Amino acid sequence: MAPIVLERIEKTYPNGFQAARGIDIAIADGELMVLVGPSGCGKSTTLRIVAGLETPTSGRVLIGGRDVTALGPQDRDVAMVFQSYALYPHKTVRKNLAFALELRRVDRATIARRIAEAAGALGLEALLDRKPGQLSGGQRQRVALGRAIVREPQAFLFDEPLSNLDAKLRAQTRAELGRLHRRLGATMLYVTHDQEEAMTLGDRIAVLRDGKLLQCAAPMEVYGRPASGFVAGFVGSPSMNFVPCRVRPEGAATLVESDLFTVRLDGAVAAPAAALLGVRPRDVEVVDAGSADAVARVDVIEPLGSEMLVHLETAVRPPDADLRVLVPPESPISEGETIGLRFRRERIHLFDAATDLRLN
Repeated sequence: MAPIVLERIEKTYPNGFQAARGIDIAIADGELMVLVGPSGCGKSTTLRIVAGLETPTSGRVLIGGRDVTALGPQDRDVAMVFQSYALYPHKTVRKNLAFALELRRVDRATIARRIAEAAGALGLEALLDRKPGQLSGGQRQRVALGRAIVREPQAFLFDEPLSNLDAKLRAQTRAELGRLHRRLGATMLYVTHDQEEAMTLGDRIAVLRDGKLLQCAAPMEVYGRPASGFVAGFVGSPSMNFVPCRVRPEGAATLVESDLFTVRLDGAVAAPAAALLGVRPRDVEVVDAGSADAVARVDVIEPLGSEMLVHLETAVRPPDADLRVLVPPESPISEGETIGLRFRRERIHLFDAATDLRLN
């Protein structure tokens, strides 16, 4: 296996659209890196540049310390798994797995050994003589993974490989991918728009928006200390609450004020007057009105099984947003009542309203 390094990758198409804007990422040998972001953020373009399917406008791609920027896909020694399974329908699973190796004139004994190892790793032993039409979606996806594994490449590239599966199969296959990564110790670059998939799979996740890399860190660091308001709102489900506020120093503390609440935080924050307070729904507590930071009326209650998501109406609602809080399913809360809210001080995030960057 080999590390992958992207150095100042730029990609501008003839129509002027910039899909990648100075992307720098270093993926360690054996690391599973996930590129995540909304549609059109540049994650698939970046993956295709690594694969050699797209040529960067500028910048370099290094795989295993070798500059492969000018090399074609066949010369990069990487294996790619696409969103579509792209299996040969008239060939058995065994023949699908063997096809690329046969084209390379690999000897039969080696082909048989690699197929047996891949089938064992993916639980395909009983399916080797079936054709794709006789397989479920999850089984076909595992065959597509196996076809990449038998090549024994320097790195694996995944372009939203689970998006065609239903929710249950997606969760099962995601777990299989995690186990496979641990077993192979392989370098993997994985693209998804699903932040939950990114959080559960990645050793690190890289959040992209409009072709720019906003943050690259371990999943819980991105969740706990998002670098910007966009990252904070994109990563985590349900998404973070945001409230426009005013920030000013008060001695060694910071006073955060809005038309809805006033909150005092320990420590001074060098901040502009206009900011956004962010707090996740699970970091808002329901309390008595006397100890509350704010009061709100319960609008809609969504039972989620292990908890309830409560949507709230306030006297002053931020534009295009509402406040939400997660509570235990046995909480005695009903629609229409007014409740007190208290924000967990250590879980409050402040962002510059102009630049969107983190302040605290």
